[in-house]
Formats: sequence, C-alpha cells, structure tokens
Amino acid sequence: MLKDLSEYNIKFEGLKQGIHFYEFTVDNEFFAGFDCFEFDKSAINVELEFKKQSTMLVLTFIFTGTISVPCDRCLDEVDVDVEGEEKLIVKFGNEDYDQSDEILILPIHEYELNVAEYIYEFINVNLPQKRVHFEGLCNQKVIDELEKIEQKTEIVNDPRWSGLKDINLNKNK
Repeated sequence: MLKDLSEYNIKFEGLKQGIHFYEFTVDNEFFAGFDCFEFDKSAINVELEFKKQSTMLVLTFIFTGTISVPCDRCLDEVDVDVEGEEKLIVKFGNEDYDQSDEILILPIHEYELNVAEYIYEFINVNLPQKRVHFEGLCNQKVIDELEKIEQKTEIVNDPRWSGLKDINLNKNK
C-alpha cells in the first residue's frame, strides 16, 4: 500500500461490549493506497457498525456513493452509483481455521483491526460490471462512428464455408 491507512485502525481492546459506530469517507486518494487508479472521481460514504461481543466482533459495512469512470460505450465520463451492505465476523484464536470471506480469525493477542482492506474489497465487489450512460445520453458522435465501423466490418459470406450449409446434422430424418 502506498498511503498510510492508519485512520482506518479500530482499537477494540479498550471498547466496551456493545455496538459502536464509525464513519469513513472514501475517495480517489483512498483507492490510490491500493494502487487502484481506474476511477476519475470517487466519493463514497462508509458507515461501520462495530459490535463487540465477548468472543467475537461483528462488523457491518454500509456504503453509498458515486464513482466517475469512462463509459463502456462512448468513453465519456459517467457517474455510477455504488451501494451495498457487507458483514465481516472476526473471531479470535491461535489455531488455523478454514477462513471464509465473511469470517476472519485474528490472533488472541491482537488489539486493533485495520478495516481499510475490507472497505476496498467490499466496494469493488459491489461495483456494477457494466458502466454506461443511460440510453440516449452517450456521446452521439462516438456512437455514430462506431456504427459506421460496424457496418464496414460486417461478416462477408466466405465461399469456403458455404459447403457446410448442406450438411444434415439431424440423424432422425
């Protein structure tokens, strides 16, 4: 990581049992800490409900915001909404358990947890795969040029393959 992400450390050793709340603001500087530079702009609010119990911690991340990225169709900037809710359970132990995506095992002697990596992962998992403008909002000049290129490159009937049209694959006839 490039950036010091110590502001995302939560010292749970001195916390009383019960629910505690934390808020974080995630922007491009945060993502740069993970060598992620794919967003033009980002502004995401993260609310963390941190529930301390005697044997484990239950963290619920709720995040909402927007990122600006190049549109997949026209490459103009488009704002994409990002929102989600993810849960992380933290257990303590010195043994090697089979860890899953939702359960983290910390050594018994740990007294703090840095949640930056989990915020980064949870936001990325909830990003939409398709990042495009709403219908009709794309840069029309680019769309027109793409349609011209598509028309020029339409598949031409290749005579070498025309003989395959006569093959009967239906053996019941």
